[in-house]
Amino acid sequence: MSKHLYFYSDAPEWGGQEILAARIANILSQSYQVHFFFSSRKFETELFPGVERILLPYHSQGPFPIVRDRLSGKAAQARKIFLKHSAGKGDFRKLIVCPGNIERCIPGIRAAHKLGLKIISYYPMAFTQKESLAKFGALRDRLALKVYPLISRWIVNTPYQERLLRRFISGGTEVFQLPNPLTYQEDSAPKKPESIRQVVTIGRLYFGQKGQQIIPEIASYLEDDSGIRFHVIGQGPDANKLKQIVAAKNLKDRVFYTSWASPAEIREQLLKYTDILLIPSKFESGPMVLFEALQCGVPVLVADEEYVKDYHLPKWMTFTPGDAQDAAQKIVDMADSWNAEEFEATRKFLFAGRNDEEFQQQVFRIFSQIE
Repeated sequence: MSKHLYFYSDAPEWGGQEILAARIANILSQSYQVHFFFSSRKFETELFPGVERILLPYHSQGPFPIVRDRLSGKAAQARKIFLKHSAGKGDFRKLIVCPGNIERCIPGIRAAHKLGLKIISYYPMAFTQKESLAKFGALRDRLALKVYPLISRWIVNTPYQERLLRRFISGGTEVFQLPNPLTYQEDSAPKKPESIRQVVTIGRLYFGQKGQQIIPEIASYLEDDSGIRFHVIGQGPDANKLKQIVAAKNLKDRVFYTSWASPAEIREQLLKYTDILLIPSKFESGPMVLFEALQCGVPVLVADEEYVKDYHLPKWMTFTPGDAQDAAQKIVDMADSWNAEEFEATRKFLFAGRNDEEFQQQVFRIFSQIE
């Protein structure tokens, strides 16, 4: 008799969290009968044929999903859907939610709790709304404290994320660490920048977390004739704000935008048109773009926030958080600071345990303990 696993994601968008959730479900479908409740239709094409697809009739509703989804009646809908797909089976005892944010998946969590299901959360971001400068953050965080006790086990992707999460859960609650896998199958040769021309930033345009508001300030510290251009790839709530800051500083000819790029386009951008990948984030669960850049042989320049400490990046690949002048100087100096031995040592340290085979082994090991 096959063992069954049930996944749940009510995110309307398709991003890194959803990509990894689908990847984990696909891996597990080799040994389990996997069922996936989802809102983003992208799951329909990304899940393996052996995975049962169940499209939810709703999605997480922003802004403030922790309030709006709690009062929406979606939990009752989720409960009916769960009962329909568990009727007579006796194997639906656990639900794996994939929120990416404690405010997501509230209908599924409430429905599962009412049905007496154990809830496992694959939840890699443990910063609070107040810490990420979100509107009404303190109120939303108080509501979030009611959600944490409903989860029986957690899966995070870095030791730092576990440290953050431990602030809100009991000491006896099990937390598993599953490092994000590498994106590409092969690593490109290191690409020493002979001169810096293209500095690229990739990610959701949200200043509270990603910190892209520092980019115009960095650009303003560079000489007009330096030839250095900034290419911002991504979309998000602060896209227009960034463009307004750039315009106000008269930097339109030095900062360029691409609202969205496919994985293949990002790889081409890194391989052919990037001298430095800039990551000004204030916090991250484990930025995949950092690993993607290093896999493509491209040096990174990262704000040396707390989450970065676990990565042991050399000093020439970090800058003082919030210090645009330091970041600008590190960009100018990158060609001279480049150290091939340190670059390779960094890749060796960061890539350990993250190749596809090792990632699959870790997925099976963790889920064999929570099945």
